[in-house]
Amino acid sequence: MNSKSKLWPAAVGVTAVSALAIGLVAAPAANAAPTDVISLGSGQIIDGSVLAIPNFAGLAANGAATAQQIGTPPAGPAIIESSDPLDLSAVFGVVNVGAGNIPLLQNNGIIQVGAVSQYGKAVNDGSSEAFSGTVSGAPGLVTLPAGLPTSGDPAIPAARITAGTAAILGGADLVNLNLDITTLAAAAKKDQGAAPQGAYAIAGVSAEVGGTIVGGVSTAINPLLNTANVALTAVGLPITNPLASGVVEITEADLLAAAGVADLNSLPAGTDLVSFLPAAVSTKIQSILATTLASTRAAVQALPDTLPPLNLPNLAKTTALVAVTTLETAINGVVGGLTASLVTPLGNALTALVSAKVNVQETAPSGAFTQRALQVAIAGGSIATVNLANATVGPNLDAEAIPLVNTDTMAITGGVALLALLTWLFVRSRRRTAVAAA
Repeated sequence: MNSKSKLWPAAVGVTAVSALAIGLVAAPAANAAPTDVISLGSGQIIDGSVLAIPNFAGLAANGAATAQQIGTPPAGPAIIESSDPLDLSAVFGVVNVGAGNIPLLQNNGIIQVGAVSQYGKAVNDGSSEAFSGTVSGAPGLVTLPAGLPTSGDPAIPAARITAGTAAILGGADLVNLNLDITTLAAAAKKDQGAAPQGAYAIAGVSAEVGGTIVGGVSTAINPLLNTANVALTAVGLPITNPLASGVVEITEADLLAAAGVADLNSLPAGTDLVSFLPAAVSTKIQSILATTLASTRAAVQALPDTLPPLNLPNLAKTTALVAVTTLETAINGVVGGLTASLVTPLGNALTALVSAKVNVQETAPSGAFTQRALQVAIAGGSIATVNLANATVGPNLDAEAIPLVNTDTMAITGGVALLALLTWLFVRSRRRTAVAAA
């Protein structure tokens, strides 16, 4: 037997064993199945649950911008992105809720959204990012591509919540709330092997609060003003009721002062913006009344002390000043009772009606992490809980679970290797038999 004939079966054996090692030994290192999700990033403007629509969450998911890497190893592009805009009417149709059977979403509904976008990104290394909300307010946690499409009504702020006791719960119209949020955004990110991160952005918050509770303060001061106006009208300075509209306007600065923080983006997770409104309304009413009284006193004091042509004492001014002092005392009495007459009942009515929690973070049993910018609960969530501006990442695979070689290829390689090994063993056996016979 020459040297070449001796080397050939040896080479076949080495090749077969090596291939078999690749095909049969390397395969177990791939812990993921061909249909496993390697990474997922999903931006979703609206999510939640609605009593009248059991499949609301499923419908909402259908309207998300979801990117995911599926299959091991990933056969598609290294980065998959989705920025599909949300079509509310197509996803949800008409959703009516509450005692007044009023729209929940859009078209003058309880919850409306302005020009907002959603985005998901999934990378085949097991990392992902997600965003939804106002692009200009996107947290720096993620980098967004240019030109994201928008959905919603560009004529209104990013989010608008309009809720009234009578329309939603029925009965007396204790409180009406219009809450506008100009900037609303959420972002989430999960790097390979790292814990997920979330960030939110909220700015340009303002509110209008009305209803019979707030209107009760205006009603209480009307007779006080009428009494004072007997003297003030005589000097041409009658007071009009600054609370006559029955609505108190609250700015973001008012909310920040009530919350005791400098920035709405530094609030603890799950903080309810609505919970600050009773105190903010009370403080605003006190400020409005104080400003009215101060300006009235200043105007009266600016009147001349004597009247021409005889320079007689201006008794009307004296009478008006007495009226202002009396009015100040009476209104201070009303203000001193605002905790009982306004703050407590308004707080109870708002709690029953609506909440608006910022910076809500959730981790599902699967490991998926979601950052929500705003969670709106109607009637304590018994009617609906609608999450606005949501970003979800995961569950993503860790690096060691992502195979670099396709498992099907491994199986074929292993099969070929096994066949080659069996052939080598057969040839070797024949050669040994031939040698023995010789």
